[in-house]
Amino acid sequence: MQRTPALRFRCFRFQALIALGSLIVAPAQAQTSMSFIEVTDQAGLGDAIRVVSPTSRYSAMHGGGVVGDFNNDGYHDIFMLTGGGAPDQFYINNTDGTFTEQATQWGVDRAQHSFGASAADFNNDGYLDIFITSYGDGSFVPAAGEMTLYKNNGPDTDGNWSFDDVAIEANVNRLFGTTRDGLGSGWCDFDLDGDLDLMVCGYNESRPCNRLFRNDGPESGYTFTDVTTDAGLEFIGVSAFIPHFVDMNNDRYPELILVADAGKSRYLVNNGDGTFTDATDTAHGIGTASAMGIDVGDINNDGMLDMYISSITYDFGSSGNVLLTQNADGSFNDIAADSGTNAGYWGWGVLMQDFDHDRDLDLAETNGFIGAFGGDPAVLFENTGDGSSFNEVASASGFVHHGQGRGLVRLDIENDGDLDIVVFENVGQLRLYENLLIDDHATPTDRAWVRVELDTSSNNTFAPHGVGAMISIISDDQTMLRPMHCGASHASSSPIEVHTGLGDTDSIDAIQVAWPDGSYTTRTNVPVNQRLVISAMATRVDYTPDGITDVMDIMAYISLYQDNDLSADHNGDLQLNFYDIAAFIQDYINTP
Repeated sequence: MQRTPALRFRCFRFQALIALGSLIVAPAQAQTSMSFIEVTDQAGLGDAIRVVSPTSRYSAMHGGGVVGDFNNDGYHDIFMLTGGGAPDQFYINNTDGTFTEQATQWGVDRAQHSFGASAADFNNDGYLDIFITSYGDGSFVPAAGEMTLYKNNGPDTDGNWSFDDVAIEANVNRLFGTTRDGLGSGWCDFDLDGDLDLMVCGYNESRPCNRLFRNDGPESGYTFTDVTTDAGLEFIGVSAFIPHFVDMNNDRYPELILVADAGKSRYLVNNGDGTFTDATDTAHGIGTASAMGIDVGDINNDGMLDMYISSITYDFGSSGNVLLTQNADGSFNDIAADSGTNAGYWGWGVLMQDFDHDRDLDLAETNGFIGAFGGDPAVLFENTGDGSSFNEVASASGFVHHGQGRGLVRLDIENDGDLDIVVFENVGQLRLYENLLIDDHATPTDRAWVRVELDTSSNNTFAPHGVGAMISIISDDQTMLRPMHCGASHASSSPIEVHTGLGDTDSIDAIQVAWPDGSYTTRTNVPVNQRLVISAMATRVDYTPDGITDVMDIMAYISLYQDNDLSADHNGDLQLNFYDIAAFIQDYINTP
């Protein structure tokens, strides 16, 4: 990790103390039903090795990639950045738990000074694209204006897939003037116009190199405009690693959590008019973190979103990871120390997910400090039930990693329903850990799950993949809130989808999608243990659905209402009454 000279000197001067500290802060192991096994070689990923160029910028801090379904076959693929010393690698899922490297076939076998990557469908054509913070070809010194935006071309007439780099045409190859910074990136629809905007973070403290690019949509050919200044995000002195966009205050507009080093993180509230207001002082404890990674979710199942940010436990002046739980007034309190989640060594990528399908969210974190004795282990904090206490169970569960972990992403390699983990290392081998929960090796095989994806192809007023929507999953009188976001964490991003465990239930009472325009889609009596794709209606009243607003929609709505089907819950309060009918009539009248 690169620091100021004084801090860097202190870190290495006390290297022995740090090694000792890593033993002191090691959380006690507890019994767990979680079970992981490393399957890197068995999955065909044994050659996924990072070879970082010796001239690479910020070389000690990067190591990432993205996971997503790039060929639309329903299975997760892995794109890994190799760091400039070798061509990037692209592993296509064979749908049987193994992967085949196809970077050359897809046209992405480029050796480049890359830091991190994120994936989203920026041009709304149904195919997942990739943005890479890069400083150019690995055979040359790092240079400005070399960011990469791979546009997914989809299949040709022979069924072959490919990418083209369109960063220059899309106007996202530069950050600010001639600066060559660029660390993490993330996608959102910050202005709710139906297309995905891009935020790119930079580490240079003397320049405002954290930049927000507005997607100008199909009329512009999906090119971008730098709106950082207009949005009120022109920061100097904020050495940021990653942007994370989620609607934290339930007004439909996504907030920006700017994860930065040395206590410089920012929490910025979206005003809904293209601007943001700095509300960092309401996120109590965020300023204590030398922050590197983040994930967001409802950790205590109280209906409000919380955030977990990785940091450094034994660094001087850093108190460790922060777990910020939200209060009713929109402020946050750091409960990491009290909950047992603050001690995580030298933290990087994090995940907040339900790994054991018991309805609550657990926390995983990669670690590593170059020079630390033996390497810091990854940690896995198991939620004991209400989000107020956790047990560290990495070793007990088999999630054992002592390398220089940086990026961390979730995936489901076989679509069997449990969440597997990929660790991207700074230098060395990518590691794949299979979750054995839905496997004959595991104990709680009766725990159910559901994986929700959103299809917005019929409604271009929504961002692709439903980014920005909020999912409520109601089962056995419990509601689990899950945001649909791009999953950006340190140098990496996870698939754009929602996953939750369901305990021992055999049916889901309802799944409600709150769309960014204020409309709702509700599915009732949903079977468990499935990959569920929910499609947006073409309009608020397209209940047939056929893309046409006519009397048939009225008849379809009346039928659902008379059957007491919550699919007719038009105003989203999970009740059926006159107010739903009134809301439907109003939307029907106002629909062109």
